[in-house]
Amino acid sequence: MKKVLKTVLAFGLVASLLSGCSQSAKQPEGQTYQAGTYTGISENGKGGKLALTMEFSDQAIISAKVTEHHETPNISDAPLEQIPQQIVDQQSLNIDVISGATITSDAILEAAADAVRQAGGDVEQLKQAANNTQKSEEVIDLTTDLVIVGAGAAGMAAAVSAADEGADSVIVFEKQANIGGNAIVSGGFIENLGLPEELKADNDAGYEARVLNALEEGPQSEEEAAVWDQFTAEVEAWKATDRTKVFDSPLWMAIEGVRTDGGNLEDYLYFAQTLQEFDDWIEEMGVEWEKAHGIVGYSWPRWTSVKNFYSGEGYFHYFEKNIEENQYPIDIYTSTPVTELLVDEEGAVTGVHAVSADGTQYNVKARQGVLLATGGFAGNGKMLVEYNELWEGMTEDVLSTNTAGATGDGIVMAQKLGAAVDQMEAEMMFPMADIKTGSTEAIVGASASCLMVNQEGQRFTNETGTRWDISAAIFEQTGDQAYIISSSNNSGIQDGKTQGGTDVENMLKNGELYMADTLEELAAQINMDPQALQATVKAYNEMTKTHEDSQFGRTTFEPNSEIAEGPYYAYPCVPAAHITIGGLVVDYDTMQVVKESGEAIPYLFAAGEVLAGECGIDGSFAQGKALAKQIVHNVVKRDLN
Repeated sequence: MKKVLKTVLAFGLVASLLSGCSQSAKQPEGQTYQAGTYTGISENGKGGKLALTMEFSDQAIISAKVTEHHETPNISDAPLEQIPQQIVDQQSLNIDVISGATITSDAILEAAADAVRQAGGDVEQLKQAANNTQKSEEVIDLTTDLVIVGAGAAGMAAAVSAADEGADSVIVFEKQANIGGNAIVSGGFIENLGLPEELKADNDAGYEARVLNALEEGPQSEEEAAVWDQFTAEVEAWKATDRTKVFDSPLWMAIEGVRTDGGNLEDYLYFAQTLQEFDDWIEEMGVEWEKAHGIVGYSWPRWTSVKNFYSGEGYFHYFEKNIEENQYPIDIYTSTPVTELLVDEEGAVTGVHAVSADGTQYNVKARQGVLLATGGFAGNGKMLVEYNELWEGMTEDVLSTNTAGATGDGIVMAQKLGAAVDQMEAEMMFPMADIKTGSTEAIVGASASCLMVNQEGQRFTNETGTRWDISAAIFEQTGDQAYIISSSNNSGIQDGKTQGGTDVENMLKNGELYMADTLEELAAQINMDPQALQATVKAYNEMTKTHEDSQFGRTTFEPNSEIAEGPYYAYPCVPAAHITIGGLVVDYDTMQVVKESGEAIPYLFAAGEVLAGECGIDGSFAQGKALAKQIVHNVVKRDLN
């Protein structure tokens, strides 16, 4: 196989679909325009306003180009490039949306319709005009070492790891038009225990008290008792330092994890080990980290992200860099969903069948197996409702923080082979999603150390609690929503953008964010009692100094938690479907998917959120890397010819 990529991995560039038609496409009969250049507007992009500038002759569309947008980088690249060109090529508004970027695609077509109206054209006729895109009838047969289904955190980490470990060839199929999956809209935060001192979080009384209180309480289980001497020694060694940086270690990560979320210590320690191996591995590719902090639902400040990149883009930038520098034998096919897992007479998975958006069909044999890394199903409202047992009133149109590609495809395909599933009812809601889009990129305010109030201006929960608890508390408030209150010191806004890269001016315009010079003015904007808000802020600020919360028992406050000088911000937020805990059951010794009987489905592997009990991009990255290494070195290659 050629050492090339079937799609350009660099953010800002995408592989173009075949248009199958030139600018000589037949003009719809009777369609005329007032020649000139017009700019159409849509206010319904994922990031709000989108402008499309189109040039017309008296009988044809000459050019079309997006001239303003606030869409998510990478995800929006394909529609921004391809749809305007297809409008020109087809002389039509009957254009297929790009998989995984439906909102952006629809906004471009809406803006195009606006420009056509300005030019005096017949919009409805153009919407009905024939789409002359020619679909390919080619069928391509390939053989590779490993097929990976899904190019998100687990899939891309697995692909690079497999090549790094010596795989002769790897093929990755991704149904969306871009790589990255949910990792590029998730915030991009992962846990890192190996940061240099200057990037570790600063210590404070709340963090210190949690560690010392845990030590004083003593072991809470036989597992903890077996390692308590080690934990004691670690804490004592830290106490002997100047203690300017927060205490942390793999053992503390495991103890805290068990006490917060349940589970067993051994699993947490294994997770900490594999995660740190991933962190060190990608750091060798050139990654630079941001300073550590807490995130919503996971307040211990060991979370970091790739410096100089929004959300999770940075990881995939460095994957691309590593692939190119090493000329790894990885072929990546975007806009090419896998539709079927292929099996032999004994039930062993031999490969996949995939169909590209341009119509090309691929039959691929995999000597060392197929790895499902398709993520969960938080973007599939119908599937969420089918399995939901936790969230009263959930409907199929529930907002989701996920990309449109998180629809459970891998789970469904494996179930057709008899695969077992578990915990399918366990849907984690993210409590601080944008009220209109469900995005986490729009959060304004320190999400792990914020002040959250209801419509009455009152605190109603421990803001550093679990996502489950915070979401449940929000659902008990007026309008099923809350507000994050922040100020100039902790809003996270830089250069007019949120921490996730969303345009602030656009949010203010669309009612997704409120800003004022005083708390009284801010309260007026959101129809809140100003005296109640001011009293809540005053009491909260006192807590940030004393670390005592008599209402909800919050104990940790990051150094910038205080609501200080204006401008002040109110970010309205709602819970949105975020992570599905349910998924495929595997034999954790081999990571092969198993049936209800416990019998393995040979050569079918899975990693990331597609698995039962797995969640988070850090675990997906770590698991993808570790599993690919295991497959390359331990799975015997088959002769499938």
